[in-house]
Amino acid sequence: MEEEKKIAKPILARLQEHFDILIPRNLFLVNPDVKLKKVHKTYGSNSVKDSISIAFKIFVIEDQYICEYFLNADGYTEHRRYNITTNRTEMLDNFEGQFGAQAIEDDDMDYEEFTRIRKHNDKVRKMLIKKGFLKK
Repeated sequence: MEEEKKIAKPILARLQEHFDILIPRNLFLVNPDVKLKKVHKTYGSNSVKDSISIAFKIFVIEDQYICEYFLNADGYTEHRRYNITTNRTEMLDNFEGQFGAQAIEDDDMDYEEFTRIRKHNDKVRKMLIKKGFLKK
C-alpha cells in the first residue's frame, strides 16, 4: 500500500488564503487532514456566505502543487485550476448559460444556440462527475 504523503502546512495555508478571497466568511476548508488526490467537499451552510459549496482536489505535477476545484454559489458555478506553487489560476471548462438558463423562450437565443449550450453542459457535467466534483 502506498504511503500517503503529507502536504506541507505552508502549501495548505496558501490554498486557504486563495479560498478566503473567493468565499468571504468561509469555513476553514483546508486543514491538516487534506490528502493528495482525494476530493474534499464542503457544502453550503449558514456559516458560508450565500450557501456556497466547493469541491476540491490537490495533486502534484512536476513538483508543483495544483488544486482543481468546482465552486457552486446558488447555481452560478466556476471550475478552476489553481497552481498553489506559482499562485496562478486558470479557468477550466464550465457550464454555459447560467444566468437565466431555464428560459428556453428567451427571444435572444435561437434553438441551435440552446442545443449547443445543452450539449456543452452535458459534456461538462460528465467531466465533473468523473473528477468526483458532482454526483450522478
